Amino acid sequence: MTIIKAMRRRIEGALGRVFVRSTIYVILLLMTFSALNGFINYRHAAQDIEERLLAAAQRHAAVAVALGAEAIAERDVAVVEKVLNAVSKEDHVISVQAFDDAGLVFADSDLSQIGSDIDYFDWDVLGVMSRQEPLLKDKPTSITHILPVSYGGKVMGAVSITMSKAEIAQTKAEIVSKAIFLTVVFFLVFGPIAAILIFKSTNGISKVTDAANEAAQGFLDTKLQVTATGEIGELQSAFQQMAINLRNNMRRIEYLANIDEVTRLPNRLKFGNVATQMIDLSPKAAGAMFLIDLDRFKAINDSHGHDVGDRLLLLVGERIEAIVRSFTGIHLEGKQFLSRLAGDEFVVIVPGFSDPEKVQELSDLLLEGFVTPFAIDNLKLSVRASIGVSIYPVDGRTSDEVLRCADMAMFSAKQAGRDTCVIFNEDIRNKAVERQKIELGLRTALENNELKVFYQPKVDFATGQIIGSEALLRWQHPELGNVPPWKFIPLAEECGFMTSIGEFVLRQSLEDMKEMRGEGHDLSIAVNVAPVQFQSAYFTDRTLGILGESQFPLERLELEITESSIMDDPKRVMDQIKPIKEEGVRFAIDDFGTGYSSLNTLATMPFDTLKIDRSFVMNMADCEDRRAIVQLILMMAQQLRMNTVAEGVETDLQFDHLKAWGTTYAQGYLWSPPIDFAAFKAMVRERASGAIDPEKIRA
Repeated sequence: MTIIKAMRRRIEGALGRVFVRSTIYVILLLMTFSALNGFINYRHAAQDIEERLLAAAQRHAAVAVALGAEAIAERDVAVVEKVLNAVSKEDHVISVQAFDDAGLVFADSDLSQIGSDIDYFDWDVLGVMSRQEPLLKDKPTSITHILPVSYGGKVMGAVSITMSKAEIAQTKAEIVSKAIFLTVVFFLVFGPIAAILIFKSTNGISKVTDAANEAAQGFLDTKLQVTATGEIGELQSAFQQMAINLRNNMRRIEYLANIDEVTRLPNRLKFGNVATQMIDLSPKAAGAMFLIDLDRFKAINDSHGHDVGDRLLLLVGERIEAIVRSFTGIHLEGKQFLSRLAGDEFVVIVPGFSDPEKVQELSDLLLEGFVTPFAIDNLKLSVRASIGVSIYPVDGRTSDEVLRCADMAMFSAKQAGRDTCVIFNEDIRNKAVERQKIELGLRTALENNELKVFYQPKVDFATGQIIGSEALLRWQHPELGNVPPWKFIPLAEECGFMTSIGEFVLRQSLEDMKEMRGEGHDLSIAVNVAPVQFQSAYFTDRTLGILGESQFPLERLELEITESSIMDDPKRVMDQIKPIKEEGVRFAIDDFGTGYSSLNTLATMPFDTLKIDRSFVMNMADCEDRRAIVQLILMMAQQLRMNTVAEGVETDLQFDHLKAWGTTYAQGYLWSPPIDFAAFKAMVRERASGAIDPEKIRA
């Protein structure tokens, strides 16, 4: 079986050659031509012979009838046989027979005596005599012609003459012999000549084929020399150039697939492969991963363009690499790995570097390295970074786990104020898990009716009466319990949920206050507008739609906007609130004193109320500067004819100072914390007729 398989492979290999196949095709074509030529010649020769035999049969039959008609009529056997024998001596005649008017043979050139043998009978003869028309019977080996014999105006019998077709068979044998001879000549003489000519004309194609097969298997370094001329040579040259270009393109593709073109550092794909080798496939390995994220890099791109930003990233990568190489070269023999992970994120893996003190030392050096500005043309650009560090295998045994831990640590560094380094610990993991739960819960919080609107009373300093309230959002999570707003609101803004949540708060608070008005309590309501809501192009239209559906008196509604969001884009804010302001809605600046707004902004924008941030109010008793700031805010508001609301009022001393300085309204724990609508409604009902007694409320 092995020998047979080897022979089969050799035959298949030989048949795979162009010149071998071409030679076989040429020989087969010549043989086919020879066979076709012989067949055509045979058909023509056979037709000529048949026509000649037919003419001879007709002629001989006519002669026999002419000579023997009287003898046939008189049944003179002797005379008839003489005639028949004479005719039978002609070429190709097999037999000549004479029939009487009953269709019986009474004379035959092959029989010396017929007698009255009635069994020798032919129906075809009767048909000829009855129709008085000749009949031709064509058989494979003979032709028989039957002619009626008339004498004295009557049909007296018939003559049948049979001619042999042996000449046709002989002619066929001769033609077949010639065809075989020509085929042998073509095969033995013209075959080798054709093979040589085809081999010379196709010489080089096999080499191109071999090179193409090697290239298909990934071997692009095959050296193909141009050995042929004409089109084959051009084909070899073109394939050689194609292989060179393909090899260069593959190298370029491999480079682009693994190297970041901006920083010329390994990219995320390369990082994944290398990190797998260093961590996943090295169970006993230990080291640290540093995730470095530039702080506020987008501002540089926006200010100076992406070209400058890309050049800055290149310099940042070079500086990080120099710092890490210098430090690890002193403490370690292993080779570190630096990659640009994405955008403005860089990641460094330092194998064998798991001492927390050394990790912190290298982190400090990296942060210090960003102190020196980066020089690009005439620019001196300063950029800072937040660094998250994870140590393996303590924090994770796979590269994905280690990177995830470094990312959580880096996020903690961002939350801690940026420009700092945080080393991963379990507390960070727990916070990340909680953050994930909060994010997942926010997706269905509205659908599950987990979000509630609470109300904190707003008190008029002049009368001591509750004149309205601020709507505040609260969330009771089924697993996490009461989630503080400072935990979930920033995350809702980040994940894109805040717009729908803000609209829910506005709808619910207007509905609740409309119910209060139905009971005769004319209260105002203040609703916060998140900064991300202003980023929506549909904020104004959607807000006006909600207000129109509520049928709440819009002059009793006040929308609160944080000072920082106003300063981000004053013109955009003005364009957003102007149509709403024209409908009678009032606007307040929330957390005033923390956003560094200018007096020009305050004077030109249509705000009605300043809310003094609780951080100033809470520290008034202990800080003279805080008291001075509050007094200045109140004086400025009075000059601008704006109402003021003091947040976070908790003591009688704060109450007395704020009232003495002319504060319009206040809210805080001195009267009530934020409470649900039922409790707020009960409070308003109880104290609708008189001033609020702070001592009684606190009790």
